[in-house]
Amino acid sequence: MSFGKGRHAATPRAVPPRNDRRTYLFELDAAVRTHPELAGGLVERRGVTWVSVAGHGGPRRTVEIGCDFRDGQWWFCWAADGRPIRPARDVAQTLDAVASALGGSVRSRTRG
Repeated sequence: MSFGKGRHAATPRAVPPRNDRRTYLFELDAAVRTHPELAGGLVERRGVTWVSVAGHGGPRRTVEIGCDFRDGQWWFCWAADGRPIRPARDVAQTLDAVASALGGSVRSRTRG
């Protein structure tokens, strides 16, 4: 994130994913950016990457989503406590869970 750019300014994704975890997080980040009711971005600190997501139009709340390898597959999980959300290959269902945690539903808003 750059403090010199507008809040919704496009940020180029020049750094390619280094591993499967980052690949899945890049996919989730891209999916979050396609939904007008959600805002988010990749965050990396001390070599750990996660997606920070906030909902528009409601109370200012943010959730952070990580990605862990469990039971033979990659899972999106709540970064705060490590609870699994959905398998990482299921981005749409993960967005539903994230939107629900933020007080809305991605599918009910985008499907009409």
